[in-house]
Amino acid sequence: MPRTLLPVLLLSLSSMLVACGGGDGEGSSTPEPEAEPLSKAEFVEQADKICADGNQEIRTAAEEFPAEPSDEEITRFAEDVLVPNIQQQHDDIAALAPPEGDEDAVQGILDALQEGIDVVEEDPATLLSSDDPLAEASDLAEAYGLVECAA
Repeated sequence: MPRTLLPVLLLSLSSMLVACGGGDGEGSSTPEPEAEPLSKAEFVEQADKICADGNQEIRTAAEEFPAEPSDEEITRFAEDVLVPNIQQQHDDIAALAPPEGDEDAVQGILDALQEGIDVVEEDPATLLSSDDPLAEASDLAEAYGLVECAA
């Protein structure tokens, strides 16, 4: 189960580069200024903190489950804990300003994470398969230097 939790955290990273909407709709005031890009070290530190906090929440919730949970317990855990937690991680990371020149790499991580989240949300049993839906996001995060998000 620990290997499964890490890829889920990576899914949270994939939304990190989602662009924020501008202020060109009716009733909106001035557009919010875009955040200055973070350095890679700052980005990695902030994203890994988001993942570390989220992973700890998942681990704490997992302690309440039996060593060999039923399919129903796995589904409930995925729906109530894992997917919302990882989605929040994804969204929080997507709100960070990626390092200049690394936008595509970060977006790739976020996209892979969102795809994995969507798969787990649709069928929580995929968490138990050898074809981990979060593996790609985890691998991309690790290659980028995101230790906690790849865990």
